[in-house]
Amino acid sequence: MKFIIDHSMQLIHRTPYAGDLCNFQETPLLQREGSHDESYINKLIKEKKYERCDYCK
Repeated sequence: MKFIIDHSMQLIHRTPYAGDLCNFQETPLLQREGSHDESYINKLIKEKKYERCDYCK
């Protein structure tokens, strides 16, 4: 699965479910990242306290 990582809000979105409610579109492109790496996502959550978006969990 592909994820969108919002570094300014420290949120992780699941691309297939991300939409207007997530508000990641307001984050500048330079502060967003795409990834397919589940281990990288889990590392951000555990070590850097990122959270999964409530709207696209």
